[in-house]
Amino acid sequence: MRYLNLRAVLLAILVLAGQLWTATAHAQPRLTNNTRVTAEQIEEAIRNSPNASPWLRANARAVANLAMFESGGNLSIYNGSCCYGVLQLNRGNISYYTGLTPEQFRNLPLQDQINAWARLTNDALRSRVVQSLIALGTFDGRPVDGNLVLACVQLGIGNCQRMIRSGRCNGFADRNGTTICDMADRIAGRGRTPQPNPVPTPPAPGAGGGTPAPSQPGPGMASGGSGCIRDAQGGCLPMSEAMRQGFESGSGVSMERLRSTIQLILAALAFAVTGSAMLGTWQSYSNGAITKAAMITNMQRGLVVIGLVFVVISVL
Repeated sequence: MRYLNLRAVLLAILVLAGQLWTATAHAQPRLTNNTRVTAEQIEEAIRNSPNASPWLRANARAVANLAMFESGGNLSIYNGSCCYGVLQLNRGNISYYTGLTPEQFRNLPLQDQINAWARLTNDALRSRVVQSLIALGTFDGRPVDGNLVLACVQLGIGNCQRMIRSGRCNGFADRNGTTICDMADRIAGRGRTPQPNPVPTPPAPGAGGGTPAPSQPGPGMASGGSGCIRDAQGGCLPMSEAMRQGFESGSGVSMERLRSTIQLILAALAFAVTGSAMLGTWQSYSNGAITKAAMITNMQRGLVVIGLVFVVISVL
């Protein structure tokens, strides 16, 4: 009977752990509040932003379409993986361009979020990858217009470079299967009710002035353009941080959350197994099968085992 009870306890723990993992791995976008803005408000914010280049202001409607595609106009949305806000900035870019935490950023008003995104995008538009895409004129049978340029920036310059090198739109797709060309079509309103805005044009070569910046990550991605994952300043991330961001981008689960889940499962299993053994010891003592001294010794051993397990888990 004791072993049947133990198996039932272990089965219950595994079922609960599976449910916890499923909920963690398939986390959906979450809101801290439900502040929603319209495409017209986003368009106006772009035109009013002191950080927006003349090209961004001229293509404010395309940016608004991009924002509606990314977030539906929700200012505080989190995609469950990496990115926050109406235009989905990742953690590294939020820190670099605003000095805020993601939670602080997602609660900023529209204009402040737009100002941060505009700074990032201006830097990205000067990158060699974007300029090389513009110089092509056409790519995979389609004109390189402003919609494609915005999509290139938004999905990450490193990923855009992968697409360019492949020569085809499907040279890169995110984990949802969205290619840069797919995003460009969505920005343009293809396949849905068209927005009453002119087709945006790409920025002129060197738009934004100055020396092209190092390959910057896109708002929602961490990839750079030269074989390593880059930080917001364009430098290669340390291997540990690159692995963390790559794991989170690919799986949708942070390493920290996975670590906590594994610790919880191990602690529950250790407690269940050791607790069952201690219960058996008490029952044996109650039935007169062992002496009180033996019972106390076994109980102490059980407590030591539980303590050691928790110490090991805490340093993992």
